[in-house]
Amino acid sequence: MARSRAYVKTKYSLRKAKKFAKKHPIAAALFAAAIVLIIVLGSLGGNDSEAPASSEPRDGFYVHYIDVGQGDCELVECDGEYMLIDAGWPESGNAVVKYLRKQGITRIEYLVCSHGDADHCGGLDAVVEGFEIGTVFVSPYSENKPACEIFLEAAEKAGLEAETPDMGISYALGSAAVKFLGPTVNNGDNNEDSLVLRVEYGSTSFLFTGDIQRLGEQALFDSGAELNCDVLKVAHHGSDSSTSYRFLYETMPQLAVISCGENNSYGHPHEAVLSRLSDADVTVYRTDKEGTVVIFSDGEKVERVKS
Repeated sequence: MARSRAYVKTKYSLRKAKKFAKKHPIAAALFAAAIVLIIVLGSLGGNDSEAPASSEPRDGFYVHYIDVGQGDCELVECDGEYMLIDAGWPESGNAVVKYLRKQGITRIEYLVCSHGDADHCGGLDAVVEGFEIGTVFVSPYSENKPACEIFLEAAEKAGLEAETPDMGISYALGSAAVKFLGPTVNNGDNNEDSLVLRVEYGSTSFLFTGDIQRLGEQALFDSGAELNCDVLKVAHHGSDSSTSYRFLYETMPQLAVISCGENNSYGHPHEAVLSRLSDADVTVYRTDKEGTVVIFSDGEKVERVKS
C-alpha cells in the first residue's frame, strides 16, 4: 500500500526525535516536561473572563459592604441565600450587578430599599432587571424620590410588589434571622425614616442603620428594640448627625463599617464620629480607604476576611 507524504514525514520526524533523545537524554527529558506543563496549564487556565463563578454555598455567614463611592450597598449571604440592602447611586447599578454575578448569585431572597435617596436606591433597578428577586422591602414612611420611582417601576415591570416589612418579626435567610427594627413611627424625614434591620447568626449579630440620625436613634431607644451588635454599619456615611455616644452604648459593636466616597464633598466620615467610635474601642473599616469590606461570622465570632 502506498504511504502518504504526511505519514512518511511523521515517521522520519519520529526517527530524528529518537536519535536526538539517545544522544541528548537530559535535554530531551526537559523538552518533554515543558510540553506537558504547557498542556496542563492551558487546560486549567482557560479564558478567565468567560469562566462561570462558583454558585456553591459557603459555610458560615458573610456581609459584603460593597464600595459604591458616596453611597450604601450591603450584601448579606447565608447558606446560599442572599439579601441585598441598597445599591448606591444610579451609576453604581452595573458595578453592583457585576459584583453579585462574580459571587455566583442568580437569585436574591430579599431586596431592601432602606429609603428613597438616590445614593441608596439609585442602582436597585439594575439589580431587579438582572436577577430573580423573592421579596422587595421598602420603608413605610420614606419619600419616594425620582430614583426610587425608577426602581419601583422596574420592580412592578418584573411582577414584584414592594412590601413594608413587619417590625420585630423574624425573616429567615438560610440559618440567619433578619429582624426589622424601624421605623416604628413617622419621623417626617427621609433619612430618619430609613429601614433599620438587625441580622442574627448564631450568637453574633449585625446592625444596618441606613441614614438614621438623632430622631431615628431616639425612636429606636423608645421602642425598646434590641440594638446590641457585633458589627455596626455606621449610619449616614459617618455624619456627625448620627452615631451618638448613647447609640454606641446601646449597640456596643466590636467592628464598624463606614461606607463613603473618597475625598467626598461632605467631609464624611466626620472627625467627631471617628472620635466617638475610638472612645468606644470600636475597630473601624472604611470603603473610601479600603474598598469593599467583607466580614465573616462562624456563629461565635466575627472577623474581616479578604474580599
